[in-house]
Amino acid sequence: MNRLLKSLVHLLLLACIAQAAAAAPEPPAGRIQIDHQAFTLPNGLTTLVHSDHSLPTVFVGVWYRVGSKDEPQGKTGFAHLFEHLMFQPTVNRSSEYFLPLNKAGASDMNGTTDVDRTKYYQTVPSNALDLALWMESDRMGYLGRSITQQVLDEQRAVVKNEKRQDELGGGDKTLEFYRQNFYPKGHPYAHSTIGSMEDLDRATLADVKQWFEDYYGASNAVLVLSGDIDVETARQKVAHYFADVPAGKPAARLEQWVPDFPQVKRDVIYGDGPTATVRRNWPLSNDDPRETTLLQLAAATLAGSRNTPLHELLVERMKLATRVSASVSKNHLTSTFGISATLAPGVAPERAGALIDQTLRDYFANGPQDKLRLQAIALGTDNALLRSLESNAAIGSMLAEGQLYANDPLFFVKQRQWVREASAEDLRAVVRKWLDRPYYESLLLPSPKTSDARGSVDRSRIPEPGEFKGQVRFPAIRETVLDNGMKLVVAERRGLPLVNASMQFDTGSDADAAYAPGIAEQAFRLLPLGTRKYDGNALVREIDRVGFYLNTAVGERRAGFNWSNTSDRLDDAFALAAELLRHPTYPQQEIDRRNAGADVDAYFDAYEHNPIDAASALFARALWGPDHPNGRITTREQGRREQAMQSSHDTLARFHDTELGPNNATLYVLGDVTLEKARALAERHFGDWRAASPTALPPSGPRVPPAAGARVILIDAPGAAQSSIVAGHLVAPFDKDTAAIESLMNAALGTSFHSRLNMNLREDKGWTYGFSAGVANAPTGPRVFAASGTLQTDRTAQGMLEIRKEIGNYVGTRPMTEAELERERDAAIRAIPAGFGNGGAFLASMISSRAYGLPYTRAEGAMQRLSEVSLEQVRQAARATYRPDQLTWVVAGDLKLIERDIRALGLGPVEVWDVYGNRVR
Repeated sequence: MNRLLKSLVHLLLLACIAQAAAAAPEPPAGRIQIDHQAFTLPNGLTTLVHSDHSLPTVFVGVWYRVGSKDEPQGKTGFAHLFEHLMFQPTVNRSSEYFLPLNKAGASDMNGTTDVDRTKYYQTVPSNALDLALWMESDRMGYLGRSITQQVLDEQRAVVKNEKRQDELGGGDKTLEFYRQNFYPKGHPYAHSTIGSMEDLDRATLADVKQWFEDYYGASNAVLVLSGDIDVETARQKVAHYFADVPAGKPAARLEQWVPDFPQVKRDVIYGDGPTATVRRNWPLSNDDPRETTLLQLAAATLAGSRNTPLHELLVERMKLATRVSASVSKNHLTSTFGISATLAPGVAPERAGALIDQTLRDYFANGPQDKLRLQAIALGTDNALLRSLESNAAIGSMLAEGQLYANDPLFFVKQRQWVREASAEDLRAVVRKWLDRPYYESLLLPSPKTSDARGSVDRSRIPEPGEFKGQVRFPAIRETVLDNGMKLVVAERRGLPLVNASMQFDTGSDADAAYAPGIAEQAFRLLPLGTRKYDGNALVREIDRVGFYLNTAVGERRAGFNWSNTSDRLDDAFALAAELLRHPTYPQQEIDRRNAGADVDAYFDAYEHNPIDAASALFARALWGPDHPNGRITTREQGRREQAMQSSHDTLARFHDTELGPNNATLYVLGDVTLEKARALAERHFGDWRAASPTALPPSGPRVPPAAGARVILIDAPGAAQSSIVAGHLVAPFDKDTAAIESLMNAALGTSFHSRLNMNLREDKGWTYGFSAGVANAPTGPRVFAASGTLQTDRTAQGMLEIRKEIGNYVGTRPMTEAELERERDAAIRAIPAGFGNGGAFLASMISSRAYGLPYTRAEGAMQRLSEVSLEQVRQAARATYRPDQLTWVVAGDLKLIERDIRALGLGPVEVWDVYGNRVR
């Protein structure tokens, strides 16, 4: 599991990936200040408090200074296994950890483990803070004596299924090979966080209890509270709930162990990737954190974007690679600098390696040549920080990570200053110091294709949440229409100097039939290739200069061009958006380069190499049929490989000129802007845009989905450790009057953690890491009910029977209970406010509501609608929706191990398909 942004280094990487950095010399927008206070209890528990009363929620997180690096030989995976155990009952509560918090409306509840730390977190309504602190202090103080053999066995099975799931793509095995060969024998980072199957099987009850005693004391933890809480209240509550938690014993720690390579070391690894990849890694010391930060900045100037030397040389000019990246991986004992190049088919690794050497020699001598890139990253980092500061969870995480790793909650501020002051000479010197030395190189090739303390806290009962006071209030929304027919919707939301915008078009992949497969998606994705005013490289620089955070999304009947930026650059942002939307050139040379084979072949090869991933696409094919737009396997049909290589400027331009115009568009703007300002900008940059003649989209399907008999479709995935299962059928179209009923109906069966399917298959039987089920909403036409997940191979057939049994019971002899309704309704209602913590959430809700023909502020009434749902309404809806005897099953797995048992179930006629939906037998 990956840690959250723990420092400015991660924000630098985010800024480079999003191309949100600026290359102009203007200072970053707005002053960034995070107020916080810290205190320590007598038992050593450090607490950090950040107060922000804009939402009635509090982020509660606990970081423990223990990770997989602390595992002795023969006990790999213990840190992560114990993370799972921490969610189990204690001597003071019989329920699992999630249940009381879920009922109170907590959101984003989870735990993660990495090599250096384990953390647990949740965001709770402020009226449930006592509950959260009771729960965290309860497991910190009492979990060790509460673990039973049954609990250990259950969670061991869950973790083993998580490991099997991670191994499905093949990447886990190559990463394990890297760890064992990059780090010396006995190094704490030389094994995976999830551990080995053998060590997990050897874990005893005494072992895990000892792990708790060794590492889960109060003095080994950092507690962070971020949100609707003041420091004095926090001090009182933390002292009340945590004062009796034992401090724990000091743990001996290794502070640094940097691998040493007296000469270059090279290995060849075989994996499931479709093309060869060259990876180089240099070990780094953590003695000077400024140097580590500057190396991350240097990585961004080497391969952070299209204009960087490694990308320009290997991808653009020589066409030897389809992707190249550089990054720093920061950990406690040692860090690494890595360069990775995914090679084009047929390219000799030695040739790419020689050009990497050439680029580095030039960097050693001259440093970064594009000086503007340094300024661009500074602004991009500030933009990324501004976005993260909308979230109290992100703020709390940054404070905790700074405290844990640097004994300074605001350590990222130092890193920000180092970046802003960095010169080209600084980067040249630090890169030469650390990269002009031996390294470890791995060549990943495609596998040959073959078939005691006393306190005052009452532990006899869990605190009930206080009175729930959450609500959702949209900013004032105003609308207008430009003379050319373009609709403008503006929601003024003050606070941070940020503006989110989205140009939504009433078109999408359903229009592809009039052009070519996949043309809608390509037309939006390829907008940044160039415009009338800018070629591709100049466009990247302009995006950097403006601080323009861009993404596009294309659905079946709706497509969006989305951007955000700081409010002091609105005119530049609107001008750039208009240039991209109105005047793309779709240069044939760039399209030909993408059509040359490497990009397209890699896409198709990856799909064919991993048939386990085909289940969802083939399930859609089975439900809708090959001729329906929803039944297309994206662009993966046989014969589509050749079609995908034949996209042209003419086809893309024809789609653009026909489908995209002001009369087919609505511009949504939310943030630090007024309607008057937004209209003036829209008139200036879009006012003379001429109307288009968009294609009439085909009907989305029959009003009432046809009944279908049960059937079973199998896909062979030889050697797969798990089977991927999707089962379901079409259901009636969306109805706003029953939406709240359906959401609770879905939650109890399959969408919540405590749903019947997940509790049966994961918690009770340990056959899966997770299984879910629910109806996927769509604005028009029939919708899809699907139950999906992965099961361990030897339980595939049994699991299918359990899935059908649970659905059948839900509509038959064991319908939803009053307790289930109360649990899911309370959780859903109390979690709603936390879902509106940033401007992007309000904007997305407005756009979604418009797509469904509903008021923009519909979400304001969501809590009321949920509160009015009755048990009989849910039961009737379930009986009208789910058809357990008419399920279409798609199962991808190792057929030599599962096919005979599945056929014996008698769930329906059985067919075997290939990954493109062709019947094999």
